[in-house]
Amino acid sequence: MKKTRIFLLIILTFSAGCASMTPEPRPPVHTPTEKEGTILNIEVSHVGDRIQFLEYFIKNKDLSDSDRNTASALLRAYRLLKKSAPGPVTGKECDTLAQSLFRSMSLMENTYFEKIGKASVDENSFADFIKRKNEILDLYLDENYKGVIQRTLALRTSFPGGLTPEIGIIFAISLANDGMLDEAVEIGMEVVRKIEGTHDVVQLRGDIIQWQLALGRPTQATKTLERISHTQDDRTAMINDLRNRIERHPPDQPFHSMFQTAEGTAPQELQPHMVLLQEKVDALARNHEFAEARQLLLNEKAEREEGPETEVIDRALNNLEEAETAYEENVMIKATYLKETYEAARKLYEKEDYKGAIATLEALENTQELSAEAADLKNRAVESLINRERNRAAAIFLEAKKTKDPNKKKELLETSYKILKTLFDDYPQSPLKNKLTSHINIVQREIEKLP
Repeated sequence: MKKTRIFLLIILTFSAGCASMTPEPRPPVHTPTEKEGTILNIEVSHVGDRIQFLEYFIKNKDLSDSDRNTASALLRAYRLLKKSAPGPVTGKECDTLAQSLFRSMSLMENTYFEKIGKASVDENSFADFIKRKNEILDLYLDENYKGVIQRTLALRTSFPGGLTPEIGIIFAISLANDGMLDEAVEIGMEVVRKIEGTHDVVQLRGDIIQWQLALGRPTQATKTLERISHTQDDRTAMINDLRNRIERHPPDQPFHSMFQTAEGTAPQELQPHMVLLQEKVDALARNHEFAEARQLLLNEKAEREEGPETEVIDRALNNLEEAETAYEENVMIKATYLKETYEAARKLYEKEDYKGAIATLEALENTQELSAEAADLKNRAVESLINRERNRAAAIFLEAKKTKDPNKKKELLETSYKILKTLFDDYPQSPLKNKLTSHINIVQREIEKLP
């Protein structure tokens, strides 16, 4: 919109200039060396500033082709305008300038309405979002936790940023019920960060009591207060229960041996050679080397006659199979989680929501190692964000340089400095760190020059 306003100003100014070119019935006589035409009432230095900004802007490697073409057309028009502004503009020069402006505005128009069209598609997809959300709720009510996980991952891919607190809570609970506790904790914390500081049930009911009293309904207010008391009692009981659980819980999650007996039965005493076998099998199972553990058990069973020890081995084989199945399912879900999260981040990146893409990948990185593809996307998102914000800081810096108001200059320079410093602090490992340092020093020197 800013660029559109600038061009409208140029068109209006230009039109005024061209309008003054209408010949009068008795035109004045000029010397042969004098050029006929009109002077455009445009400040050349302002046009130069726009040219300087666009030249810097076009250097951004992350520009889309349509934006680059539009910026290039604008740059050509500004250069032609700068060339024409000092001297009289002839009819031919006026025509050339008008055609250049027309091409620039056509490109801007196409880009604008293309984005408007995309916005319409997004608005029409709201019904699809509601439908998918309701499907997730139905799956949760049916205790189909795998279905909830799959549909929520698909929802995050189609609607990046569409994980509302309501869906997030259901997603976290489903992940926990499916054994993905790390992911459940991460999603749960993400939801908590979103709703932290907002009104909870107790606060809302407290407001309702005040509204009921304002309406002259103290009896209803008393009943609402009783509900708050029940809620607080429930919370106190929950806190005490969780505190006891934490105190009783061992520091590390115990590993269940493949030789463990069925729940509720007394553990069986093993002979020394069977204890040694148990240690080898359990060590392999801990490392998810199930095929090797299975072969070790089968080899041991083949050397023994049917009896109590072969029954122990059979039980270990069954436990091993269950552990392997659970592990494979977990690996598959994690792979799907990684894939869908990557797709969600990729779509955010394509929409130039670099911060959203980085946050999505960092949340994934807290639960599992990023794939090479996901790590590369994160690096590109960080680089794109830094470049875009550097350009914004540079534009503000240029504006500060040309302003005469000392208070405004200080405000703009401090804003530019804050943008660069935030990037430097947030992404200390970025390869662009040295460039940020250089830009920060330049802005800092200008701030030090202020009276």
